[in-house]
Order: sequence, then C-alpha cells, then structure tokens
Amino acid sequence: MIAALGMTVATLPAAAEADGLRPEGNLPRTVVTTDMEQDDYASLIRYLLYTNEVDTEGIIYSSGRFHWSGDGKGTTFFLPDREYTTPQTSWRWTGTRTIQDQALRAYAEVYPNLRRHDPRYPTPGELLSKVKIGNIEFENEMAKDTEGSDLIRDLLLDHDARPLYLQAWGGTNTIARALKSIEDRFAGTRQWPRVKAAVSKKAVILASGFQDDTYAQYIAPVWPGIRVENMAAGYAAWGYNCERGQGNVRGLPADRVYFSGAWIKQNIQIGPLGSLYRSWLDGQSMPGDQLDIFGDPERAAGGWCKPLAPYDFLSEGDNVAFNPLLKTGIQDPENPLLGGWGGRAIQTTTTPNLWTMVSAEKDDTGTDVRNYTTLRWAGAAQNDFAARMRWTLTPRYRDGNHPPTVGIHGNDTVRARPGSVVTLTGLATDPEQDPVTLRWWQYREEGSYPGTVTIADRGHGRAAVTVPADAAPGQTISIILQGTDDGTFPLTRYDRLFIRVV
Repeated sequence: MIAALGMTVATLPAAAEADGLRPEGNLPRTVVTTDMEQDDYASLIRYLLYTNEVDTEGIIYSSGRFHWSGDGKGTTFFLPDREYTTPQTSWRWTGTRTIQDQALRAYAEVYPNLRRHDPRYPTPGELLSKVKIGNIEFENEMAKDTEGSDLIRDLLLDHDARPLYLQAWGGTNTIARALKSIEDRFAGTRQWPRVKAAVSKKAVILASGFQDDTYAQYIAPVWPGIRVENMAAGYAAWGYNCERGQGNVRGLPADRVYFSGAWIKQNIQIGPLGSLYRSWLDGQSMPGDQLDIFGDPERAAGGWCKPLAPYDFLSEGDNVAFNPLLKTGIQDPENPLLGGWGGRAIQTTTTPNLWTMVSAEKDDTGTDVRNYTTLRWAGAAQNDFAARMRWTLTPRYRDGNHPPTVGIHGNDTVRARPGSVVTLTGLATDPEQDPVTLRWWQYREEGSYPGTVTIADRGHGRAAVTVPADAAPGQTISIILQGTDDGTFPLTRYDRLFIRVV
C-alpha cells in the first residue's frame, strides 16, 4: 500500500532500486534441495535469475524416488511400484557437479550484467559456497548426517528469527535428516520442548510433491507442528508438458504462446545461462540419466511422455516451491491462504500441519477453472522470466525492462457497510517511464463474501466498489490492483486491499 499519492516517476531511485529495495534481513530465507533432474535444472535456471529477491542459504543435492546415487559399494536397493523392476545399485543419478560446473559457471558469466540491473544479486562465489551434498545414496535415506543436512540443521538452530523456507524439489530426506539430528541431540533433555517448538515455528517445507516417504514416515509423526505445503498441483502450470491423453496444454489459451517452441527458443534459450535451459527435443541431456529421453527424438518417441514440437516448454516442476517467495506486491509466504504466483493453499490437516493447493478458482466470468490458482499467473511469470533472461545480455540498466511499482492509497484494509460504495485510488510508477495499464479485479477466493461485487473503473487509477447489500458483518472482499507496463516483455505487479463489512 502507498501512504501518499505524491510519487511520480521522476522521484524513483535510480537503477535497480526502482524495484523497491527491501532490507537485506527481510528477504525470504530459503534452502533448495534438489535431485537435479532435467526439470529441476530448468527450474534452477529460472531460480538463479530471482536470487536478488531471496536469501539463498543453501543449494543441496538430495535424492528422491526417481533419482538416487547408490553408495558406490555395489549395494542394491529396491522398492515396489517403482520405475525399475529389479534391485539397482543406482537409479538415474545425474551427479553432483551440474550446479557448480554448469549452472553457476554460466551465472558467473552473466553476473556483471545482472548486478547492473540489481546490485542485490549474490556473487557467484557466494552461491558456490552454498552448494552442498546431502543425503543422496538411496531413496528415503536419512540415516547419516551429511554436509547438506548439517547445513539445514545449523540454520534451523541459529539465531536468525526469519522463517526458513526449505524447498524440496526431490525427496524430503535431507531435510528429514537435519530434523532427526536435532531430535537426536535434544530429545530427553530439558531443552527439547523449547527447541522443538522453535524449530517447528521456524521451518516451512515447500514441497513440489512428496517424492519419497520421509515426510509420511518421519516428519509428519515426529514434527507435526512444521508447516508443510504439498504443492504438487502446481504441476498443472509448470510440470511435464506432453501428450498423455490430456493434450499439450500449458497456461490459459491467451498465454500458450509463452510455452511454444518458437517463444522459448527466441526468448529463454539465449546467452550463457539461457542456453542451459531445457526444452523439448533440444538435443540436451542430463549426464548419467540413462532414461533421459527429452532431448532425443528417437528415444522420446517410445517414452512415457510423448514429445511435442522441438523447443516447446518441457517442465519446470519445481517453480511451485519458490514462486511464493518472489516479490510481486501481493506475495505473503507466511499466509498460504492468499494468492499470488505460487497459488493458494488450504490447510488439509492441523496435526500434522499440512497444506495443499486449491483445486480450482473462478475466472473473470465466474466459471470454476481447474488449476486456475497457478494458471492465472502463467503469462505474467513467463514475461518476467524472459525480461530477466534479457538482463543477462544487457550491460546497461536503461536498456532492460524492469517491473513497475503498483500501490493502492491508504491502509490495506478498509471498513464499509452493506450497500455502500468504497472509492479507491491506485498508482503505478515505472522505472523506464513506460505507460502502465491498471486493472482492478476481485479475488473472490481470498475474501469470505461468497458473491461477486461490482467494480466501476473510473480511469486514472480510480475505482468504485459497491459493497453488496447482502454482505454480512465480518465478511471480507479482496480487491487486487494489477499494473502491466508496455515493454517488449510486459511486466506485471500488484497490490491488494481488503474491504471488511461492518
């Protein structure tokens, strides 16, 4: 929210500060754990372009159901209902050097350009120092302390009061090992109740699905107070894009161009960092993954996921774990009930404290659309990704496009009676002084009033919202102000206001 309307484009700070700097200590604090398969790799390329908006405390190799390294001693492993039908000594493991030798080496090449667009980007050395090897030997392996689990353990026990968002792009086993080492140290001591309560409050697990059994077998029963978000439903927007009897659909009809091969090849797979991004049949493969069919037309033809056209969007299934942390103007990772690029979630159970993404939301026509909680943001997210990828090749700030700042005048909650009219005023400023198109809309699922409200757009950032006569005291209405600039890649930011009926 903005407290006054005296802002103009000319008053904005220069360069990257035009995006609105947050104090370093207020950046969302996060750790990535990943089995580094091809869609993790694609998600990592996107994630690196947003490391200016998060405090990355770790990037940790971990195992999961689909990828594990083995112990190097010939020990075999088997669980029923897996891709393999006989015991294996390893499974589809892609190694522990991809992040350091490929992704971060490319990041180092483009870092001088990125920091001209925002000096908050961490140095390549900082990110490299955060890469650790966690529990990788087998699926569900959490018996041993590792460099990665030790890092998570120490972060959970340190004196930083911020939440620690633990992203699980693969299994949760390295996270589970960190928690088990805390339990082993403190259980049975006088400190244990306090330590357990503090860790349970601090840790937030953002899982792109449960890709092993360690959540069900250990975290849920032993640490039921930790908020865990199962974000697998976000695959509808960001997961594998292929013909599996459901058609090749990504995004909403107007947004599908952003998932086409022509758009991806021209706008994403460019430059040192973008060239590492994975798309369908682009000729790239993951080292060590014997089942990697996604870059090879001949192998893909007989695969479980029938290929689309070359360079079409493949998968970034782990975006769901970090999108809630990104700065859009309405992000609130501590309140999953509120929407944003990460989608909305609802609490499934209180003990354990488990949340899952909502299955459907209403579009502008009032029609329930399955997976709309993430699909509604897909076009904006893709344009933002493309603009940042262009930053990697653009050494001058003024030659890039940067997002506008959008705000609604006054407090973030106003009180109103049924039948009354609430007048709202918004403002958008743009670093390049580009025109910004404003749109007001009701986010029905965020408010407790079940119906539709009338919003009269009066132009110039003004709107009049009529509170329905049947609204009951205590009910809320969520109003979003959305601003989109007219850059080559239109960039969108938001603000939110709640009307509370009295």
